[in-house]
Amino acid sequence: ILWTRLVNDPLADGGGVPDQSLPVRWEVAADDGFEDVVASGDAVAEPALAHTVHVDASGLQADTWYWYRFSVGGTTSPVGRTRTAPARGDDPRRLRFAFASCQDRQAGYWTAYDHMAAEDIDLVVHLGDYIYEGGPDVAALRPAQTPAPTDLAGYRRRLGEYRADPALQAVHAQVPWICTWDDHEVRNNYANDVPDQVDEASVSSGEFLERRAAAYQAYYEHMPVRV
Repeated sequence: ILWTRLVNDPLADGGGVPDQSLPVRWEVAADDGFEDVVASGDAVAEPALAHTVHVDASGLQADTWYWYRFSVGGTTSPVGRTRTAPARGDDPRRLRFAFASCQDRQAGYWTAYDHMAAEDIDLVVHLGDYIYEGGPDVAALRPAQTPAPTDLAGYRRRLGEYRADPALQAVHAQVPWICTWDDHEVRNNYANDVPDQVDEASVSSGEFLERRAAAYQAYYEHMPVRV
């Protein structure tokens, strides 16, 4: 899945982008200079999905590095790099990957991502807690710039805040990611329809499920995942 989001200000409602559908062109090439474009097409960035784009690129060779980019009008995105999986039945000689989890932005700087971007790895596996949903901590090293999210707009702002980190962006642009979520994607220690927090004991199941649905949608919008 090739992913991008059209955004001017990730902390603003709607990302600072007009509330309208916008056409997006995507290209995949066998070289970083895009002399050999092997796949291309058109997509639409819809405001209902935070102007994100998920392209399920097909027809590519197995076990191969590719480069991709998006363009809107006269603006072209930075170039990303990705790799296809080995074909079924193949026996790769080597697979190197990094895993990450529990990236609480308020707790410190993500220097590990600087190292990942420079290392010879094939992919990143992210095991969840891509965001932390708590409110700003003024004593933290990097206090959150957004309030604690409880609705779709809030989760979009929090994910946009995290996605703006340059070290995190660099690794997303360097290798493909395999992602799943954990509890902080919604609420600490939630399970199914249960918030599992003393201060939310009075929240009804229906209210929490609305919050969970908003968090899940925002997660999908901001991650390179299929529906």
